[in-house]
Amino acid sequence: MMSITLAKTKLFAVSPILALTVAASLSTTSCTTSKAEYTDPDKAEILDDRWSETDLKKTASFLVDQVLARPWLQEYKGKHGGKAPVVIVDQIENRTEEVIDTKALTEYVQDELINSRKVRFVSDVSVRKRILDELKYQNGGAVSQASAKKTGNQTGADFMLEGSMSSSNHSKDGGAEKTIFYMTTMRLTNIETGEIEWTGKKELKKAFKKSSFGL
Repeated sequence: MMSITLAKTKLFAVSPILALTVAASLSTTSCTTSKAEYTDPDKAEILDDRWSETDLKKTASFLVDQVLARPWLQEYKGKHGGKAPVVIVDQIENRTEEVIDTKALTEYVQDELINSRKVRFVSDVSVRKRILDELKYQNGGAVSQASAKKTGNQTGADFMLEGSMSSSNHSKDGGAEKTIFYMTTMRLTNIETGEIEWTGKKELKKAFKKSSFGL
């Protein structure tokens, strides 16, 4: 009987502590909330050491300004009565070890160039294949001749714009300090002659330092 009474005494002695621990845990859990809000998409943000939307916009805007400001454009217009050249864009190649959406970067460059109204564009290879399939369908007898679009009337590109992205990173003090370097290079090639008319690059260097708390 004495052992049972002692066990009950210990249980009651521990229970208040256990109860406080459980209550504190539940209180912390119930007070944990998340908050989401819209932010300015044009605001520069550096959240970590990986390629970001800010990096994409900085790189694309710089390269677009460069290619439009170089002599090749005015030289072409001077030889063709002021007519804007036709360009086709190939997807930028990712040579980094990071998973980067270079298609998004390519499309951003293309959009900015199209909206500048200084150059004209034709569809890339994947879109042209779908257009060709549609033309074959329209001229296969299923569509009236009056509404079927004719083959042989597409506009040929004068220039191809292509590029690649590479990166390197360095760290010290066990990763407490880290520097990452991105370089995106683009080239504009005359399709008829094979001559490179323009080349440009954009370099980005970002430095990170962890706090004493590992943040």
